[in-house]
Amino acid sequence: MLFLGAILATGLVWQATRWTYTDALNNLIKVGGERLTLYSGTLHGALSRYAYLPYVLSQNADVKILLKSSFNLGLVNNYLESLNSEAGSEALYVMNSIGDTLAASNWRKPLSFVGKNYGFRPYFTDAKADLRGQFFAIGVTTGQPGYFMSHSVLEGERFLGAAVAKVNLTPLQEDWREGGETVLVSDANGVLFLSSREDWKYRTLTQLSENQRTLILAGRQYGDQSLELLPLETVEILAEGQRIVRFENVLYLMLSRPLEGLNWQLHHVVPLAPVREQWQAVAAIGTVLALLILALGLYARERRQKQISRRKAREAEAIQEMNLRLQEEVTERSRTENTLRETQAELVQAGKLAALGHMAAGIVHELNQPISAIRTQAASGRLLLDREDTGKVRETLAAVTRMTEHMASITAQLKTFAHKTPKLKGQVVLQDCLDGALAMTAPLFSEFGISLSKVIPDKPLTINGDRARVKQVLVNLIRNAVDAMRDCNQRDLRVEISVQNQEVEISMSDSGIGITEQDIEELFTPFFTTKEVGEGMGLGLSISYRIVTDLGGTIRAQNLPDGGAQFIVRLPLINQGGGAVK
Repeated sequence: MLFLGAILATGLVWQATRWTYTDALNNLIKVGGERLTLYSGTLHGALSRYAYLPYVLSQNADVKILLKSSFNLGLVNNYLESLNSEAGSEALYVMNSIGDTLAASNWRKPLSFVGKNYGFRPYFTDAKADLRGQFFAIGVTTGQPGYFMSHSVLEGERFLGAAVAKVNLTPLQEDWREGGETVLVSDANGVLFLSSREDWKYRTLTQLSENQRTLILAGRQYGDQSLELLPLETVEILAEGQRIVRFENVLYLMLSRPLEGLNWQLHHVVPLAPVREQWQAVAAIGTVLALLILALGLYARERRQKQISRRKAREAEAIQEMNLRLQEEVTERSRTENTLRETQAELVQAGKLAALGHMAAGIVHELNQPISAIRTQAASGRLLLDREDTGKVRETLAAVTRMTEHMASITAQLKTFAHKTPKLKGQVVLQDCLDGALAMTAPLFSEFGISLSKVIPDKPLTINGDRARVKQVLVNLIRNAVDAMRDCNQRDLRVEISVQNQEVEISMSDSGIGITEQDIEELFTPFFTTKEVGEGMGLGLSISYRIVTDLGGTIRAQNLPDGGAQFIVRLPLINQGGGAVK
């Protein structure tokens, strides 16, 4: 109960802190949305205050005369200067049909626009297309950023030029900065060109593509600014235009909203510290309350435990008597277990002796026949020497040599089983090993009438290993398959080689009697055999298993659905360069 109470208290504290965090975050989003509406209205108001100026200039008769005949230059310069002073814009100027500036409000200043060509600016191309140009950029001549608004000057349908007003938005950013809030405006490319934080200005929210950078450079929009990516890491997207970001290990709520008619995005960035402070305060209060409740629960539990202890003390006296009786039973059980362990040890020893006897019987039988034959051949040799029949003596000695080689092969199996075989490195063509193994076992196929079928790739398959050891494995598998089919009417052996991923697979299937389930588990155990004593020592498959594993491969056996058994060997395949296939 106390544990459940602790879990319940923890859940309540967690739910309270979660609700507090969600409520505080929603309030912050609501207030931020209202601030976005306010800043959006302020920005639209600042721009609309000067929106009429390009149109007024485009309708001025003196401006049209200047664009048609280059007359009235002084009159238009003075007019632009006085109108700019009265309107409060940064600059007013008039461009001809090719983008040359003919008159400007700053004609008296050293950095005058007069004589400069701004035909590359998008606001000029928009005006030429009979559109209202809107463009924020850093001034090519003055180096000062501003918002450019343009209007085409027409005579009928003839394009005479463009009237342009440049508005300075720096005061608006200063108002945002004095308000202590982070307000940003980004263009269609994600470049922050208005910012209450100077270190975020002219940085991008997303990585610019090469095409975007080319267009920005063509319009000379941001001068020599590097337009580096602002490292704002998005932690969580709450909804469209709402996300939590991290900057310099500080979390912020970032609210974004498109500005109607401008193809810009307005952003309001608020620190999440107040939300975290509320959450932490609720978590601290909830934790203290939970600990108080837990302390009361512990006190109540202690009183209850004392009552239980008194009851258990009374029960202990009754249990003590039962323990005495149990001790007698345990003593008797221990005596029985000791007897069982001694019996088990004797059975294990008997099993070892049986295995040793089985092995010895096999070895004795295998060696007894060649020893008897050698004795017989030796006696024959003496007689032949007495008769001076040297030809038959040589045949007799050759037969003795073959018998000793057979005996050596028997002891060699024991050596192979007892000692770790050295890992030889070399490239071996698997098809050559198989051909050698089939050549060695060819008499068995003829003797027992076995039908052989092969599915082997034409391309040589190269593996790392020793030719003799690989051939030994194949010979063992073929001999076992032949032995399994001796008493069967149908005697078919199928050998198939294929490439599976980076390994070569050798499948050897017979139509024999198959393998019992219990024998499959012990098939590769040393000295295990299903043959009669004297027909084999049970080392062939054990040695084959060790050879295959030394070569980095696997070997397994299974029964076929239609009868018979199948042995599958998988070995690593190497390429022509000698390295493992990758």
